[in-house]
Amino acid sequence: MDYKKFLIKLQNLPDNKKKIILWAVVVVLAVIMGFFWVRGAVNNFKKIGESIGQIELPQIEMPATEILQTTTPSNENAIK
Repeated sequence: MDYKKFLIKLQNLPDNKKKIILWAVVVVLAVIMGFFWVRGAVNNFKKIGESIGQIELPQIEMPATEILQTTTPSNENAIK
């Protein structure tokens, strides 16, 4: 197709049709750019998820704690 004829045809269109064509082109480009942006964001989130899964947290050794047993005081001294 001869681009010069196409451009001349576009230039001869009324202003309303030029605006419609312009906005249609803008919308199509926005949809395409949005698609690639979302696709890139999803890939980045997957990579972050994989990185988080590979993190090894240090093992913290907890000291062994004895369970405190409550004993009732003996009444040996109280009887004497």
